[in-house]
Amino acid sequence: MSLLLSTLETTIVSTSLVSIVDDLHGFDRSGWLVTSYLVTYTGFLIIYAKLSDILGTKLMLLCAVSLFTLFSIACGASNSMERLIVFRAFQGMGGSGIYSLSTIMGTMMVPPAKFATYVAITTSVFAISSVLGPLLGGAINDSTTWRWVFYLNGPGGAVALALIASSIPFGFPYGKSNRFFRSMIEERAWKRIDVLGAFLSLATSILLVFALEEGGVAYPWNSGAVIASFILSGLLWTGFIIWERKLSISKSVCEPMFPWRLAVNRFVLGLLVNGFLTGFPFMAAIFNIPQRLQTVNSTSAIGAGIRLLPLLLLSPIASATSGFLITTLRIPPLYILILGGSLQTIGVGLFSSLSSSDLQIPRAQYGYQVIMGLGFGFNLSTILMMVPMVVDEKDIPVTMAAVTQIRVLGGTMGLAACSAVLINHIKEKAAMFLTSEQVAAILLSSSVIKLLPQQEQIQARMVFAAGYSQQMRIMLYFSIAAIFSLLFLVERRPRRVVDIAKGELSTSR
Repeated sequence: MSLLLSTLETTIVSTSLVSIVDDLHGFDRSGWLVTSYLVTYTGFLIIYAKLSDILGTKLMLLCAVSLFTLFSIACGASNSMERLIVFRAFQGMGGSGIYSLSTIMGTMMVPPAKFATYVAITTSVFAISSVLGPLLGGAINDSTTWRWVFYLNGPGGAVALALIASSIPFGFPYGKSNRFFRSMIEERAWKRIDVLGAFLSLATSILLVFALEEGGVAYPWNSGAVIASFILSGLLWTGFIIWERKLSISKSVCEPMFPWRLAVNRFVLGLLVNGFLTGFPFMAAIFNIPQRLQTVNSTSAIGAGIRLLPLLLLSPIASATSGFLITTLRIPPLYILILGGSLQTIGVGLFSSLSSSDLQIPRAQYGYQVIMGLGFGFNLSTILMMVPMVVDEKDIPVTMAAVTQIRVLGGTMGLAACSAVLINHIKEKAAMFLTSEQVAAILLSSSVIKLLPQQEQIQARMVFAAGYSQQMRIMLYFSIAAIFSLLFLVERRPRRVVDIAKGELSTSR
């Protein structure tokens, strides 16, 4: 239930975005409603994984669900874009812990040979929420206020807290119920926390997304604010790598956030790079397709959610199929990743070819969504299923958190880049037939398009359509790069899940 609520929040806002920004007057900051959640959602994934190993999984999960529930209610009560963006960031901190710990705890409960099956179940919950999110968001916006998009997490979060408190022992998975209380008072336990590493990883993500989100929008790309953010992010990232390596080879009590032995494992590197590159087109499709349907094709919020179903329904089907192929038919995950990457590239490429001059909803887009959905489903679940095949058991939690974090980071950066591309495209093309005041107005709220003269309405919608197609063309390049990243995983005899049970895997070969 916790996982469903947190992952639902990443998609339910997609069909609510237009209603929210129209009500609070902030189309130019609409991207931050999504990215503020995803930045903290991304930055804290590996932090929660490490803290749970030191302070206990139940404590951290209770904290995460409480944080998520409290700030969901605060989001619903917001009366300005600024407050909503800030509260979304805190909500993302809670959602991050829920996702990270749910994934990790699931693998702790079963033997390694069963990992693929239960990862598929976990991934299916994420995929199901992707289906429910746009539909619920659309239904809420068409029948009542958008605020219930956030308020509904209140009762759901309370029930989840009660279930967690009553069903999970504090000592899980260590077998000692007093471990929680002991870890809270032991000075050695607190010294194990890599505070500097956590700060560096979080700051790097925030600065990078800020530069991508605000570049060409609030600040010119050559402005000091954007350039400084890029440079500082790069310096902090370099500092993080140096610090983690130093901590890994030292005999300090402090444990590195990301052990160096994982950084030099080419299979882990391959999963991280592939997850990062796949995250770009996945998040772009989930959030930008409903916006295109509402802005360009004038569909309702619920109508946009329904028309996104081909992509959303095929994704969990592909995830379940992936688990079956890996565990039952024992097909190497590498082959499934190649299939998923190919389907993803074809689907994204076809979707980017949609005509910007036709304002009717093209039927071909449903077929393109099916192809994309299959590709995303195969890819996103399989990279997690492959983790136990490339690292030792003690490194599984942090590696799964890292793969998840880098994928969400890629998606966050993709959304920020897409938002910048769309806004810059509108500013350039709409200025040819609209006044500067009208351009500013449609950037503030796309509903202003309906107030324009008929001919200018058509032109404005065509500009938006061309901008959305341009976004998908950029995502196509990332999809192609994701396929090439699989070269890191190539070996003479590709790994299979059956090798885990036999103990035949070597993480260094």
